[in-house]
Amino acid sequence: MKRPIRFLSLLLLILFLSPAVRSSAKTTDEILNYIITVDVNQDATLTMNYHIDWKVLDDSIGALEWVQIGIPNNRYVSISPLTDNIRNVYVDSSGSEVFAKVYFDKKYYENEIVSFAFSLVQDYMYEMNVLTEGETVYYFTPGWFDGIPVDYIEINWSAENAIAWSHGATTSDNRLIWSGSLDPGHKFTEVSVTYPSDTYLFDASKTVNPDGSYSSNDGGYYSDYNDSDDSGSAFLGFI
Repeated sequence: MKRPIRFLSLLLLILFLSPAVRSSAKTTDEILNYIITVDVNQDATLTMNYHIDWKVLDDSIGALEWVQIGIPNNRYVSISPLTDNIRNVYVDSSGSEVFAKVYFDKKYYENEIVSFAFSLVQDYMYEMNVLTEGETVYYFTPGWFDGIPVDYIEINWSAENAIAWSHGATTSDNRLIWSGSLDPGHKFTEVSVTYPSDTYLFDASKTVNPDGSYSSNDGGYYSDYNDSDDSGSAFLGFI
């Protein structure tokens, strides 16, 4: 993800006067827990509940006020907050990457932790009859963070009606659990879960291609965060 933008004027000063300092700056944030709980709905959409514990390590470039979390694509049904500390949350698909944009009700400073959660109902997540006729496979890669370590990441997926799943999962209480940690810039291994095609109301017109695209608009799998405004982010990209 792009480096966080908290005060645009300070960032521009760093860019123009001392680029070496920017490139060697220490990590400003740490994600303690990044947990995504997934359940399959009867209409074949996924309810994906995100829980994140985010720690501010360095507020010298400003307080943390909002973040962006990468989501699979822009074919979502709904998004809503699950914790009271979220002032607003919505999907931003204005660029080539798709994010859940989360605004907090206060600012967070050095050594403070913000624990927040939101729920996303996501569509266009499966491939039909690709590996085996009569079977449908969901694929999912969580968003990642180029400049932030993730101490613990977990994908917790309902095993109900599932007939196969990707390597590395443990099972507990009829749930499939993939877990680990991520260094900055590293992606979690793509997970997959297979179902008989008559289990849910799968729609062949919503099948995702093997390369992750669908129709002419691919949201992709990315993650980023920023606590400036959109114009500042666009300006930084131009520079």
